[in-house]
Amino acid sequence: MAPPRPRSPSNNADRNPYPSDSEHPDAPLPNEPYRDDESSHISSLVEYEPRPIDESDETEEDIIAESSRPRHAWQAKLRVFWLKNKGVFLVLLAQAFGASMNVMTKVLEINSSLHPFQILFARMSITALASYFYMWYARVPHPLGTKPIIHLLITRAVFGFMGVYGLYYSVQYLPLAEATVITFLAPIMTCYACSLLIPGETFNKRQQAAALVSLGGVMLIARPFRTRDSHASNLDQGLEQGDSSSSTDSYHHVMATIVAFIGVIGAAGAYTSIRVIGKRAHPLVSVTYFSSVTTIISLVAMAVFPWVQFRLPSTPLEWTLMAGLGVCGFLLQFLLTAGLSYVPPREVANSKASQGSRATSMVYTQVVFALFYDKVVWGTTLSLMSAAGSVLILACAIYVAVMQDERSDPGPVTQPDNRPQFKDVGDEEALISPAQG
Repeated sequence: MAPPRPRSPSNNADRNPYPSDSEHPDAPLPNEPYRDDESSHISSLVEYEPRPIDESDETEEDIIAESSRPRHAWQAKLRVFWLKNKGVFLVLLAQAFGASMNVMTKVLEINSSLHPFQILFARMSITALASYFYMWYARVPHPLGTKPIIHLLITRAVFGFMGVYGLYYSVQYLPLAEATVITFLAPIMTCYACSLLIPGETFNKRQQAAALVSLGGVMLIARPFRTRDSHASNLDQGLEQGDSSSSTDSYHHVMATIVAFIGVIGAAGAYTSIRVIGKRAHPLVSVTYFSSVTTIISLVAMAVFPWVQFRLPSTPLEWTLMAGLGVCGFLLQFLLTAGLSYVPPREVANSKASQGSRATSMVYTQVVFALFYDKVVWGTTLSLMSAAGSVLILACAIYVAVMQDERSDPGPVTQPDNRPQFKDVGDEEALISPAQG
C-alpha cells in the first residue's frame, strides 16, 4: 500500500508527511482555549473584502488627487471669476474707502468749519507723502513717469483736481443729496468717452440701460427736487452743510451747480485719462501726480486768497480725522486707478474688453456705503424710497459687473504671455481711432 501524499509540501517542506494523532479525523478536540489569529483574520478580511476593479492600478497619490479634484475645479472657477472681475472689485473696494473719507470730511466741515482748500491740502499732502514713500519702498520703476506720457499724467491730475474741488465746493451751498446726484453723472460720461476714444472699449445697450437705472436709484435715494417746507429745508441744510448753508442765496446756488457740473467733467476726464494711460505707468504714479498737483494748487490758493487762511488741525480729533482722511484718500485713488486700468488676461477674456465700462459703473455703489455710514454714525433711518434706490443700485451694479458681452471678439489679442495685462494703447491711436476690437 502506497503512503499518502503530503498535503502541502510547498508551504511546509519540513512537515511530517504522515498525519499526527491531533490531525487524525477521529482525534479528540484540543484542550487549549481558542485564540483568534489576528494576522490571519485581517488577511482573510483583506483577501475577501470587495474592492473596485481598478484599485490595484492606482497609487495613494492618485487616490488623493482624485478625491481632491472637485475642490480644485471649484478653485479654478473662482480664480477665473476673480481674473475677469478683478478691476470691478478693486473699484468697489475703493468706493468703501471713498465713503469713509466723505464721512470724515463731513465731520470736519460741520464741527470745524474748514474750507475745501484746507481739507484738500491736508488730505492730498498725506496722500502724496504716502505715495512717494510706497514707491520708494516698492522700487516702482519710473516714479515720475516716462516722457511720452508725462502730459497725460498732468492732464489726469488737473482733471482730478477739478473733480474733487467741484464736489467739495458744491456741498457748501447745495444739499448733499443734490451734489451727490450730480457727481454720479461722471461714470456715464466716462463710459461713453471710453467707448468712443479707446479702441476695444464697448458699452452696449444693456450696460447703458443698467447704468441709467442705477442713476434712477440714486435719484430715489437723494430725491433732490422734492418739495420741502422751509423748516425742514433749514434743518436738513443745517445738519448737512452747517450754519452757512441755511442762508444760501440763489446766486451761490447757481454757482455751486455750475461748479458741480465742472467737477463732473473733471472726474470724467480723470477716469478717461487713466484708461488712456493704462499700463504705461504704475497706478501709484498717477495717484502721486494727482495728489501732488492738488496739494500745490490748494497751497497756492490759501496763500493768494485772503478769505482762505492756512490752518493746521488744532485738536487730537482733527488730527485723527485728517490722518484718516489722507489714508482713505490714498487707498481710494490707488484702488480706483488700479481697477480702472486693469484688463483681464487673454485666456479668460473671451469677449470684447468692456472692463473699463463695467468697473466704472461700480462707482454707484458708494451711495450704499454712504447710507450705511449715515445709519451707524448719525443714526439716520433708512426710508422706503432710499431702500428701493439702494436695491436698484446694487442689482444694476452686480448685473453690469457679471454680465458678459454677447458680442464675440473678432480676433485674438496678441500678447507675449498670459500674465494679467493693463491697457496699452498709443496716444494718437487712443484719441483718433474708432472703437473696435
